[in-house]
Amino acid sequence: MVFTMAYRTPSEMAKAVVESSVTKANADFASLAILGFLGGSFIALAGASAQTVSLGLGSWAGAGAVRFISGLIFSVGITMVIIGGAELFTGNSLMIIGLCERRITLARLLRNWIIVYFSNFLGALLVAWLYYGSELWMTPGMGIATGFVNSALSKAELAFWPAFARGVLCNWLVSMGVWMSYAAADVTGRIIPTAMAVSAFVMFGGEHSVANMFYLPAGFMIRARMSALPAPSIFRNMASVTLGNIVGGGLLVAAVYWAAYLRKGRK
Repeated sequence: MVFTMAYRTPSEMAKAVVESSVTKANADFASLAILGFLGGSFIALAGASAQTVSLGLGSWAGAGAVRFISGLIFSVGITMVIIGGAELFTGNSLMIIGLCERRITLARLLRNWIIVYFSNFLGALLVAWLYYGSELWMTPGMGIATGFVNSALSKAELAFWPAFARGVLCNWLVSMGVWMSYAAADVTGRIIPTAMAVSAFVMFGGEHSVANMFYLPAGFMIRARMSALPAPSIFRNMASVTLGNIVGGGLLVAAVYWAAYLRKGRK
């Protein structure tokens, strides 16, 4: 009887991520825009669910339990992206490994990031608008509405460096989850490591740029106190968290694994 490995080794995973990077870099505009729109929508839908559940649990469940449950729910969004084949800016930071291997150009990398980033934003913004229009946040006592507004305020009021650092930590874990998903060929094997890594960043309060594309507009739309929030605060959060996400996923995962497994083999 011949047994075959049902998973990839770390070096094989690195090569698979390189090939995926090449495919993403060469994808046409329409495909990237559509899949990016879906990616932003999936993350926003998961974010809405996670936020609603965490606010609904209240203080009686304990902060740790609330974050744990919220993290598991949010991981559904990343799972939909991976299994459904959508495009997500934070995960695409791994494309830096293709740049390190000289399989893609910087221009192609930036093209992908820009298209996917703004497509993610449109998808997340649509969900925020639909969620606002649904009035699902109008619960007795307006606890969920207040929670959304306070969450948006706390994010927007973050100074650059704390937001940047939280972005780095967040996408270090998210990108490791995406990276580990390349180890398995079956759906279950791809979901479990992804969910574990993604849940971890939610538990400690990392900042995810695409998730914030939902949380900030949703809080702004619901706004009890958001009218006093200047727009530059929102842009500062998005800029610092986005840069942090690039460092966390692109440098601390993609570049590090390239150096570990592919650097010596490059011609």
